[in-house]
Amino acid sequence: MMQIRSPYRWGRRSLTRLQTCTPEIQRLLTEALEHPDCPCDMTIVYGHRSHDKQAELYAIGRSKPGTIVTNAKPGQSRHNSFPSEAVDVVPYVNGAASWDWAHVTPMATHIKRVAEELGIAIVWGGDWRMRDGAHFEQPRS
Repeated sequence: MMQIRSPYRWGRRSLTRLQTCTPEIQRLLTEALEHPDCPCDMTIVYGHRSHDKQAELYAIGRSKPGTIVTNAKPGQSRHNSFPSEAVDVVPYVNGAASWDWAHVTPMATHIKRVAEELGIAIVWGGDWRMRDGAHFEQPRS
């Protein structure tokens, strides 16, 4: 019996960003998006991130206006490795990226379940004290 895949596929920009990640993350996110039980379309916000971009994000809420978005200084983020050992992914709802926990939580639950099925170890930032619902990373050895 043929299993029906979800109707979702990565857009060009998401695919370009995903290709900067490790093969395990690429496999996990692609399988999760195409899985028949996928609860939503998704978009990749970040794969690899340069040290300059990490410094820019680290400054937000510190030396630049806004709310703190990361505690990782340049070189400390799993996004700074190449290939990236981290990915930021959010639901794509009604034509836009959504950071709403009502959308993020079912997506994350689904990705974690697919990771378990595939035997890929993954850590979700939504489980941290400073919650980061978009962030998934491979655990440190």
